[in-house]
Amino acid sequence: MLKIKNQIKKLLSVFFLISTLPLMIVSCSKSDNMPADTSANNGNSLKVGLFFLNYSLDPKDYFNGWILVRVGAGETLLRLDDKGSLIPALAEQFKVINKTTYELTLKQGIKFSDASELNADMVKRNLERIFAQSPRAAQYFEPLKISADNTKRTITIYTKKPCPELFYNLCEPLFAVIKLPESNQDLTVSLPVTTGPYQISSFTPNEHIQVTPNPYFRDGKAPLSSIDFYYIPDAQSRLISLKAGDLDIITTVDYPDFKLLQNDSAFNTQSSSGPRTDVVYLNHNNEFLKQKIIRKAISLAINRNEIAQLTGSEAASGVISPHFDFGREITPTDYNPSLAASLLDTAKIIDLNHDGIREFNGQNIELNYRLKSDHGSADSLIIAQCIKEDLAAQGIKVNLIQTENLSAAISASDFDLCSANDSALPTGDSGYFLKSRYHSKGDANFGHYANQDLDALLSKLEESFERNKRIELTSQIAALLNEDVAALYISYPKLNIISSNKVKDLHLYTFDYYLIDSKVNVDAGTFTN
Repeated sequence: MLKIKNQIKKLLSVFFLISTLPLMIVSCSKSDNMPADTSANNGNSLKVGLFFLNYSLDPKDYFNGWILVRVGAGETLLRLDDKGSLIPALAEQFKVINKTTYELTLKQGIKFSDASELNADMVKRNLERIFAQSPRAAQYFEPLKISADNTKRTITIYTKKPCPELFYNLCEPLFAVIKLPESNQDLTVSLPVTTGPYQISSFTPNEHIQVTPNPYFRDGKAPLSSIDFYYIPDAQSRLISLKAGDLDIITTVDYPDFKLLQNDSAFNTQSSSGPRTDVVYLNHNNEFLKQKIIRKAISLAINRNEIAQLTGSEAASGVISPHFDFGREITPTDYNPSLAASLLDTAKIIDLNHDGIREFNGQNIELNYRLKSDHGSADSLIIAQCIKEDLAAQGIKVNLIQTENLSAAISASDFDLCSANDSALPTGDSGYFLKSRYHSKGDANFGHYANQDLDALLSKLEESFERNKRIELTSQIAALLNEDVAALYISYPKLNIISSNKVKDLHLYTFDYYLIDSKVNVDAGTFTN
């Protein structure tokens, strides 16, 4: 463990130097996306560093709805509480009429930031537009028809087949409701009109967003005069800007830095468990990884507890965190390098030419592991290096390949192993994610995993509306994924957020597409003239 720790520290030192040197040369603290005259805030405004910002604020595009919701502007019909349960948002009621018919009733008197009122027809238009233009929408459900009744304030969704998790899926920011003009809908790309506590006042793609209070927000005007959000993908750069007073709030801070700031009175720190899982996907078309005994040995050889200590996370027991109902009662894979070696030896998968690498069918077992920093964190780098060391001890060679466009490589199945930080319970329910990643015909099953027994369990899950039954089926699915080593579940990363001590009432949400709400404020007592 000491050997790996020292290597990780060296690696992180190099990583830190590479990532921060250009920043220090330019200004010692500022991000390139921040104005040159940015300094510590005065008044009741805030500056926030985001690890993800994109070319658009239109919910239909990519994951850009997440940005719209994070900045406190976008809202969905329903939302999730910190336990993953449904709570009202734009809709006050929701009910299943039958297995293919679902009805929502809007709250009364909700207004957009331009003073126009939200009605059922506008929601219908939003949903129809999303399903017509977003390739992600069909992952959640397939509508046969959507109807609206403005008088009753109801939206009725008719689906092609049962979707027990439909209301949960509507919490995904892809379904954030914006005002759609009668013509020139491209206007929504730059400055969408929304219903949240804040409205978008300016947007520079891939750089900056400013929000100001929505004067027509139903719960009253938000307390801050403005909030500026800056795209700063590198965790160290965000941290430097926070310490310099150029930012007031940052999220996804690497564990060593977070730990150091916990006792610093200049900052408020928050950390909690969330629904994300650090996972390493396997390409089941790889001739080595097709062999279950090799997959099993690889999983047994990985010291998840050691990785968790280095990243400040929790060792994973399975695909979904046990902090949620859907992740409980899963038997974890033990760390047992001796058993891993024994399994390979017994199967005659040994190092015949004494070059330190085991062979299968006359070929050295050598795997290409693609990775990049994910969600603004260096954790993926630490995980990859530890796995490389653990597998080297078993005679399995791993080549680490830093890949800038990792999503393209994964989509093309151009990997043997690849890192991911996945929200394994992205909408508070397990159905969409498990089917997408692990069904033999799943749209995001880029590792070509196929198991008829798993497909059968997923089919049962698709037809089960009773929550306890869904939890039971999910436990069976998770157990099967572990037993078959469909992927390598490594750790459950902690959510964290750091803010300057002038920030108050900032809540760390379990589901990380929420960040700014109507309560976050500043403490006027921290200012001096």
